[in-house]
Amino acid sequence: MIKIILIFTFVIVNLSQLSLAKIASVIGNPITNELYFEVNKNTKNYPASLTKIMTLFIVFNELNKNNLNLDDKIVFSKKANQQQPSKLNIPQGKSITVDQAIDALIIKSANDVAIAVAEKISGSEKAFVKKMNLLAKEIGLKDTYFANPHGLPNKSNLSSANDIFILSSELIKRYPEYLNRFKKKKFTINGKTYKTHNTLLNKYDYYIGLKTGYIRKSGFQISLLSKIDDKYLLGVYFGGNSARERNNKIHFLMNKYQNKKYKKENIYKSTKPTNYYVVETSSFKKISDSKKHIFLLQKKMFFLRDHYHHIKKKGVFFVSFFEIDSLSKAKFLCNEMKKEKLDCIVKAN
Repeated sequence: MIKIILIFTFVIVNLSQLSLAKIASVIGNPITNELYFEVNKNTKNYPASLTKIMTLFIVFNELNKNNLNLDDKIVFSKKANQQQPSKLNIPQGKSITVDQAIDALIIKSANDVAIAVAEKISGSEKAFVKKMNLLAKEIGLKDTYFANPHGLPNKSNLSSANDIFILSSELIKRYPEYLNRFKKKKFTINGKTYKTHNTLLNKYDYYIGLKTGYIRKSGFQISLLSKIDDKYLLGVYFGGNSARERNNKIHFLMNKYQNKKYKKENIYKSTKPTNYYVVETSSFKKISDSKKHIFLLQKKMFFLRDHYHHIKKKGVFFVSFFEIDSLSKAKFLCNEMKKEKLDCIVKAN
């Protein structure tokens, strides 16, 4: 009986933690702040290591004011050394440079480095957090409160997809000279090499990886910048069930909206692509059932809201479907639907 109670309690606790991780996303232009896509953009959630975007923002600000130099030493206190992983495990009293700290925050997402940086700049974590929140207010973050400089679990450390978009955009516009730091895939310190958590950087050279994040209560998150033909696109995604799912979904959305401006300019120059693919999503004898099913699909899978569903009668059945101009995109969407135990078929038109 005791075992049953313990198992039941464990399940309830874990379900309650998972329920806090809500899917939210924003895709837009970080230079103009124009949004192309949004879902649950103001939903408050735990930003996890995306918190370090603000920590880095302050580091860059201090460097530009000449309050810091890249070769300045950052000494690790007892508190910094005692932080939970991910960390560099620098012993108390030992130091790294500001230059190394930037790589450690971006690539390793080191929590001990975040505390050491906070103490270097403001004298204490508490004073640094105050600076974070004053700056958050200054740049217009309305759903954000920072409780620490690293993003480790704290019920007060909250933000939203839209606020992370605004914060990332401000960093991009104010400190473009440091963007190349986010493209680095690895760094070495004290003879040990650390590799980036952002595997999209290894697959696509047009991505400038700002930051990834994860704690159990938040799910897998990312703020991701791309640059193609001198055009920037920024995407934020909250609440992935895995790093792979998060990467697949942000990559799909980024690809979809990368050429939005071009598509707007050419909207009257073409009708339907020569080669396109049909994704069939249901087949019912009543058209009302097809409409209900489309509503269910778009409610359950937010990125399907962006695709117009058609209903066509075939014999005695009403078939719902949408059209995609890429076989890979069509298959990706169908696979995502199947993961949710929803039927679909991809056909060449």
